[in-house]
Amino acid sequence: MIKKDTFQPDDNTYWKKAFFANQKREPPLLHTRPNVTKQHQEKIGDAGALWLKLLFQGKITAQNNDDKLRIYKLGVVVYEIPLPFLEQKTVIGRHPNADLQLESPKLALYHAAILNNNEKFYIESLDDNNGILIKNKKLKLKTPIQIHDGMQIDIPGYRLEFSMANTTGAIDDDAFEANELNDIPDFFYKTPPNSLLTNLIEDLKHIKIWDGGITQLKVTDIIEETRDCKTFRLMSEEPLLFIYKPGQFITFILTINGEEIKRSYSMSSSPSRPYLLEVTIKRMSGGLVSNWLCDHIKIGDILTIKGPTGRFSCFNYPVKKVLFIAAGSGITPIISMSRWIADTGSCVNVKLLASFKSPTDIIFRKELEILSARNANFNVAITVTSGWRGTEFWTGFTGRVNHHLLNLFVPDIQERDIFLCGPEPFAHTIKKILHDQGYDMSHFHTESFGSGRSAQASGDVAKSLQLKGTLHKVTFTQSGKTVDTDEHITLLELAEAHGIEIDYGCRSGVCGECEVKCKGAVNIKSFCEIDVKTRNAGFIYTCCSIAASDLELDI
Repeated sequence: MIKKDTFQPDDNTYWKKAFFANQKREPPLLHTRPNVTKQHQEKIGDAGALWLKLLFQGKITAQNNDDKLRIYKLGVVVYEIPLPFLEQKTVIGRHPNADLQLESPKLALYHAAILNNNEKFYIESLDDNNGILIKNKKLKLKTPIQIHDGMQIDIPGYRLEFSMANTTGAIDDDAFEANELNDIPDFFYKTPPNSLLTNLIEDLKHIKIWDGGITQLKVTDIIEETRDCKTFRLMSEEPLLFIYKPGQFITFILTINGEEIKRSYSMSSSPSRPYLLEVTIKRMSGGLVSNWLCDHIKIGDILTIKGPTGRFSCFNYPVKKVLFIAAGSGITPIISMSRWIADTGSCVNVKLLASFKSPTDIIFRKELEILSARNANFNVAITVTSGWRGTEFWTGFTGRVNHHLLNLFVPDIQERDIFLCGPEPFAHTIKKILHDQGYDMSHFHTESFGSGRSAQASGDVAKSLQLKGTLHKVTFTQSGKTVDTDEHITLLELAEAHGIEIDYGCRSGVCGECEVKCKGAVNIKSFCEIDVKTRNAGFIYTCCSIAASDLELDI
């Protein structure tokens, strides 16, 4: 602590100098009024006009360029000033004659002063109303405190941070005269919340919960999983808890080339980590949306999503033993369920078998290794199906999943519920193997289209709609339209082609968003997951239903 009998400011007060001096003050440190709402393009520094002016005046001598004052507003450095530039007294405040003019409603006209005494720097409060804070303690009026390296000083709306190479140590709480504050006023500088969102813990009961509907989310990170696969990390701009079932999917509502396009992707994140969503997207040859997302989306972009949707989740089938099977990007909902089981310490024995083209194509490779290594109830096996070039060494399984590989890896397969996600040919092969082994298919659960589900733009559907073969009449009772269809086109495609809107999500018979009441005979595709009770009540999923007679749809 600096005693007043050892160091006193000039007898002339700053107020007297400002308002009653006969001579004009020297030009202030800043010659233009700063715009503190955004970071300055040109900061005070060695390359600035002030430095050049002082250099030609002969006032610049040997100096330590590391001695700096940084001024923060909303987490951004708005000024960076070398300490040798400061005069004996540098006044901070709102008044135009202040050496460093800052704008904040709670800042006094002359709020604080930085004092230079033989190259030792001190801070002094000139305002007894709001004042300045050091370590959340309010400094007493006109009580100079020596500044040390790393010291942070808070004034209304701003933080002063000092870097000083020739000083060490920090101020002890009892080393200066200050008033203890029970509550820190809101107008003092507060560090913006970081990615840990530690500020949410205190107000957890006030955080909104997302469990459905249309939401706008911000892209906060993009992770390169493989050469052609990215994970997009999404968060709300305001605190939001994401509640969903592991394995479910969301639908992106995008505008591409001037047309609205919807595309659904399984979430790779787990609800056990509820402050963010992650969607892992693999490029597809000729894929409009997957390639557009990977090429155009960047950190900070806002995306519109709808969801969550889907019944492909271990939540719906609580069992003690599980076999996860995935191929390619079908690993996405599988990793979501695996993360949930591991994060919650669920008492479930898991076998996970994944198939990829080559070692470089393995999505979540390191995480799969960690899951197996750090969880006694997880056993992971990966097989690669084709040759590859390069120096990477591979000692795991090779070849496609077959009867022998399944028996080797899962000798107790009859005791497990199976969750499979992958391309249709892969799924067909696995189903045949299970059928040949006499597996009880009531314990078999599948996601038909993996992590991406096709959703065409209505304009393209109208152009490509070509009827052939046996025709039937379809009447949309609410729309008042009767149109022709054949025995190849789904009723959802038919409705879109004629400008009749039907809500949809997955277009794969999973989510039930396109459910409508129907009179007449339809053929339902094998992958459709509509339950018997719904079907007996006269409802169908239009995305996987095809007319087999004349129909009436209640839409």
